[in-house]
Amino acid sequence: MPLVTQKHTLNPMRMLVRYAVLTAAALLLVALFRTVARVNETTVALSFLMLVMVTASRWRLQYSVYLSVLCTLLYNFFFLPPIGRLTIEDPRNWVALTAFLACSVLVSHLSNQEHRQAEAAEERRREVERLYEFSQQLLLQDDPRRLARATPSAAAAAFGFRAVALYVREEDAVYSSGPGKELISVAELKLAASQGESGTVVHEGCRIIPLSLGMRSPGVLAVSDGGYSPQIYEAIGSLVAIALERAAALERSSRLEASRESERLRSALLDSVTHDLRTPLTSIRAAVTTLASAPDLPEPEQAEMLMVVDEESARLDRLIGQAVEMAELDAEAVKVQRQPQDVLELMEATAEEMRALLRGRRFEMQIADDLPRVPMDRELVHRALRHILENAVRYSPPESCVALAAAHEGDHLLLSVTDQGPGIDPAEQLFVFDKFYRGRQHRTSIKGSGMGLAIAKAIMEAHGGGISVSSNPGKGSCFTLWLPC
Repeated sequence: MPLVTQKHTLNPMRMLVRYAVLTAAALLLVALFRTVARVNETTVALSFLMLVMVTASRWRLQYSVYLSVLCTLLYNFFFLPPIGRLTIEDPRNWVALTAFLACSVLVSHLSNQEHRQAEAAEERRREVERLYEFSQQLLLQDDPRRLARATPSAAAAAFGFRAVALYVREEDAVYSSGPGKELISVAELKLAASQGESGTVVHEGCRIIPLSLGMRSPGVLAVSDGGYSPQIYEAIGSLVAIALERAAALERSSRLEASRESERLRSALLDSVTHDLRTPLTSIRAAVTTLASAPDLPEPEQAEMLMVVDEESARLDRLIGQAVEMAELDAEAVKVQRQPQDVLELMEATAEEMRALLRGRRFEMQIADDLPRVPMDRELVHRALRHILENAVRYSPPESCVALAAAHEGDHLLLSVTDQGPGIDPAEQLFVFDKFYRGRQHRTSIKGSGMGLAIAKAIMEAHGGGISVSSNPGKGSCFTLWLPC
């Protein structure tokens, strides 16, 4: 609601009642001092003065002045000689009567000033509350465009303005608090912004507030007149200017951070790809060079060289495939096509494909009864599960056990892969799903690209699920993939 100074206007009947109450109170004092308690003139004057002070502290100036005049007349008529007449014989009583009237009016005036100051302080308090509420609404927005769209509505709600319009110079756009609430034309707003006024301007029933921040001017704000002080309008303009500048600074900072992160990832990708691709290429080149330089090489050694070429070519193909897959997931080029799938068939197909990679390791599957058919992209989840199994095989010792389990908890399907490898240090568990990250202890001893877990995580999140890890160093790790059912 807009802030409006209270006028304290009362209906005539209520005013008459108050005047009657004051008259009755004064007459009651006269009756008390004339019939019950006989006191001197000074006590009577002080009593009347006390009644005037109480009235001035409770009601407005007009009532206390009326009571002051009434008490002066009653004091003169009933307590100053000659009693019963509105005349004074002793000149000293004139001085006393005049002092009484002056004191009464002065007390009434001071009390009225106190009332006004208290009301002004209350108005300032309400204005500060509205400014605080408005600033909180502005701080909720970090994006400059969302902030510009939300500011007019927030200002109208906080201060009760009928309409608000905001012109942002950088975007050359106008935002309003609602349809059909145009205050001034777009051309007039742009003109006001180009003129660079330093203070609030009143224009056809609205106020145009320049948004100035040092030497810069983000734009102008136009609001309908809400009865506030000029300082409040300037404070509103300052808050909007600061909020727009803050959002722009955050956006610039985010872009800079994104650029730095992109550069860091690019460097990490180049380092990883260079190292991982160069290793199989070096092996292939060495094997081919050996075969080419020694045509009479015994058949077993030739077969060994050809096997190196085959294995390293497959590894090279796998690395390139992972890089392409990661790039597609980052670019959101992969579309998830969900269809109800049988979880048991998916696990058996994945296990059959991984059988050659297990190389004599014990493999166990634990499947809960009555698993529902789960909507998923079978090929993508198969890829994620394969990456987790490859990771388990790579880091677990020969003849150890790798377990694949499926369970149904609440509204989620849980697929877990457990190995008996060296485990993951607690400090590194937060980073194992980052692209190209590899544990410090195994970066050189175990081959890998650092993309498998990141790919699995991206696939799960694309399904609305996720992946987590629990590990006990020295005893193994358990990776759990979950999907909504």
